[in-house]
Amino acid sequence: MKILFLQDVRPTARAGDVKEVKSGFARNYLIPKGLAVLATEHELRRAAGLRQIAEDRRLIEAKEWQDVADAIKNQKIRIEVRTGPTGRLYGSVTSAMIAAELGRLTDREIDRRGIQIPAPIRAVGEYKVPAKLVDGVSTTLVVDVVADDASIELNKQMEAAAALVTEADKNVLDPSFEEVLAAAEAKIHAEASTGDASDGSTSVSSEADED
Repeated sequence: MKILFLQDVRPTARAGDVKEVKSGFARNYLIPKGLAVLATEHELRRAAGLRQIAEDRRLIEAKEWQDVADAIKNQKIRIEVRTGPTGRLYGSVTSAMIAAELGRLTDREIDRRGIQIPAPIRAVGEYKVPAKLVDGVSTTLVVDVVADDASIELNKQMEAAAALVTEADKNVLDPSFEEVLAAAEAKIHAEASTGDASDGSTSVSSEADED
């Protein structure tokens, strides 16, 4: 079905474009929402005018977004996440998470598809992430990935428990820091399961189980 777009519909088309689209997409979404009309001879006469209006609007929009890009140039985008004792994440930071936080800071709707994470972010630290805010306006975000409060508290308890691992436990295991922590976490879980955990151990177990 050939339609005339009345508004920008990213990334499909811009206002004034005439394109073939699937009939269902046009009749069920684009036309009812006033985003497009059937490309009749009468409507096609509007195309040139619509393109000019849309271009003028895009220039204004680009100027506004450039102001936003300048404002956040030196501002860190703080993302709080669940982490383990070594700073590794349970999962990874997504473009949707960055877009949501950037939207909160700028009070604007951010398209997550413009956030271009170059490599998976799976540990705490600072990362430079390219972002395309709108056509013609791009910037580089400084994303600061930090452990959330629950992770900080849990990891403190796990480190304290690790200090209590006996020499016998260490002799059985390769006494690397990571394996000592794993043994400590297993002890906490076992104690919580039998109801003999000391103060705070139950919360550690439940946190660990959720991960």
